[in-house]
Amino acid sequence: MNQTLEKIELTEFDFHWFRQFIERETGIRVRENRITFMYNRLSRRLKELGIESFSMYRELLTTRRGRKSELENLLNEVVTPETSFFRYQLHFETLRSVIIPDLVSRKLERGWPVNIISMGCASGEEPYSIAMLLSDQLLFTHRHLVRIIGADLSIELVKKARAGFYHSGDGKKPPPEYLEHYFMKEPGGYRVIPSVARMVRFMPFNMVSGNWGKFSSSDIIFCRNVSIYFGERTRRQLVSKMVECTRPGGYLIFGHTEIIEVGDYRLKRIDNAVYRKEPV
Repeated sequence: MNQTLEKIELTEFDFHWFRQFIERETGIRVRENRITFMYNRLSRRLKELGIESFSMYRELLTTRRGRKSELENLLNEVVTPETSFFRYQLHFETLRSVIIPDLVSRKLERGWPVNIISMGCASGEEPYSIAMLLSDQLLFTHRHLVRIIGADLSIELVKKARAGFYHSGDGKKPPPEYLEHYFMKEPGGYRVIPSVARMVRFMPFNMVSGNWGKFSSSDIIFCRNVSIYFGERTRRQLVSKMVECTRPGGYLIFGHTEIIEVGDYRLKRIDNAVYRKEPV
């Protein structure tokens, strides 16, 4: 590069172009006060690619080949998921004490399958936490009727989730009792045991442009701290799609700060950010 990154200016035009590009492609809205954040993250891509200006990077993203090869890398820089095993323990307590008993009596005891979706699953901690809790709570015969899907925009994170390996030093260890029973120790970390891994299927999914039909007939949808990345209009559209994909009597679980107007969606609040779709 002929210029150092310190001398490359992210103009207001560039900043708004990248904001609009990201929102158009993914629905994710970068706040207007995050120009320094965007500068730092985009600068990494310029350095990696040997590009000399943000305008040249814009030109790359407007070409079909450039967009295909670079969009995933850009999103990996801009979207910074925060996740851990059994995050927000109260939600898992509600799952254990309220939701699982309901689904056992209504569905599993009759031999009917239960479909669970983890949206924005990142590197897999949430869907694996669900699978471990179900392994603890369900009979073996019922366990085989449960289908868990973890979906995320990032192909790279989906690959990591499928591998089910977590480094010891990442500070995200599961509770000791789960670590002992549901993980195998390996050099540098620990890996989800096969019986838990088989309960979860991972896939890349763009919540804005993807086909939601594959998630129809869901009994539980986890979508925690995902809608905060979207604008209000997109957020409402996505909630509508999730409600539509949820069976009557099924559950939707959002982040604690994500407020849902229950009357707009035929939902009943049963706990903090936990909702049940009203039967028809």
